[in-house]
Amino acid sequence: MSLGLSPREETVYRHFLRSPRGRPETLGQRLGISREEADEALRSLCRYKLLRVAAEGRVVPIDPVLGIERLIEQRLEELNEQLRQVASVRSVIPELVEQARAGDAPADTPPSGIERIDGLDEIRARLDDLAFFARKEMFALQPDGPLTPAFIEAARPLDLRCIRRGITLRTVVLRTALEDPATRAYLHEMAELGAEFRTVEKVMDRMVIYDRATAVVPLDPSDSARGALLVRQSGLVSNMVALFEKVWASAEPLPGRDAQDTADGITDTEREVLTLLTLFDKDEIAAREMGISIRTFRRHVAELLLRLGASNRFQAAVLAKERGWM
Repeated sequence: MSLGLSPREETVYRHFLRSPRGRPETLGQRLGISREEADEALRSLCRYKLLRVAAEGRVVPIDPVLGIERLIEQRLEELNEQLRQVASVRSVIPELVEQARAGDAPADTPPSGIERIDGLDEIRARLDDLAFFARKEMFALQPDGPLTPAFIEAARPLDLRCIRRGITLRTVVLRTALEDPATRAYLHEMAELGAEFRTVEKVMDRMVIYDRATAVVPLDPSDSARGALLVRQSGLVSNMVALFEKVWASAEPLPGRDAQDTADGITDTEREVLTLLTLFDKDEIAAREMGISIRTFRRHVAELLLRLGASNRFQAAVLAKERGWM
């Protein structure tokens, strides 16, 4: 268990679960530890409220469902407090960076495992590098509303490259972002390829974590353009991973593709493609309007032509209107 218990404390707790009528006097002999070690473990477990000593001196274990749940809540409160403390000292980090660069340390040596990154271009470049060198997994909290076409175009090659390499991608987005067709289409496109998404109602802080070893957070949560902090300090990253897992556990799965119609089963995305076919002559413009790649847009068009039995786009639009799809 990674809940603050030492291996000895865990062993003692498991012992009393198996032998609920055991007495503390014989504990050390049964487990092969000294009386002092046994007493210390008992005191800790009583403090954690996993054990209690009855009036007759008998040790009574607390139901694991209650005890472990209480321990989890306590641990999460500790982690949240640590994160609040970390956030409260953000204003000091730029000063520390400047002092480190002004001293004997090389300019690119991050103080205490934390590095400041300035400028959107530099931030994007570092995110690209981190995604490229990721080996197992990448987690993200994405607090934005609808994703802009520029964001989608920048994110798509990184996400596709990670998916092709077998990297686990897990992202939490705001539920309101799904109201945007382009955002919804992009998330479903990536989900069909293997990425995982969940949604939440409440606004959260932006965060990206790579291989549980490196995290990137904004210098100013209200203005991500001001810069970012790249964190490699293991304790801080572990706390951020715990926060992500808590948010992920409470989030809801990405809803399936909307099929609001009908007997023919056209989706919102397909309806949007048909509409854009009547508005724009060039695929590049239509794809940009939807926030998807040209290749994806053309795939949607080809599938619609086939379903409608149309030989060209103009005929597809006419047939779609006749069917009430537009």
